[in-house]
Amino acid sequence: MVGAGEADEVKTAIIKGLTCLRDPVRGRVAIGSVVTRDQVYTGPYANESPDLIVNFADGYRVSWNTALGGVPEGLFEDNMKKWSGDHSIDPKLVPGVLFMNRAFRGDSASLLDLAPTILATLGIPKNPAMEGDSLLI
Repeated sequence: MVGAGEADEVKTAIIKGLTCLRDPVRGRVAIGSVVTRDQVYTGPYANESPDLIVNFADGYRVSWNTALGGVPEGLFEDNMKKWSGDHSIDPKLVPGVLFMNRAFRGDSASLLDLAPTILATLGIPKNPAMEGDSLLI
């Protein structure tokens, strides 16, 4: 357990230790960055999000053992299971494509705008706690 007074120091050490962590076997960066919850989340439920978000490089993720609460022996292990999708890759590495059959504002669109856009299409106002805006023109 980390005491309240130690939390910032521990978070800083984790960020420093993981950012740009290299896979020595492949000679590649495995973790591009680690960001704090305050850099990613806002709103009334932000405090329920993780303290830190690890942005993995393409081809890297937490191990299956780690995802289930285990601790693997080393820092890296080969994935021997089918990998059909993930939510742990750095968002900067995943381009988004949005197709719509109505005129929309595409400049600086964000995933946060998707739900408000769907609601606007249905004629339903977004909840005041929702982030993002409708992309409809």
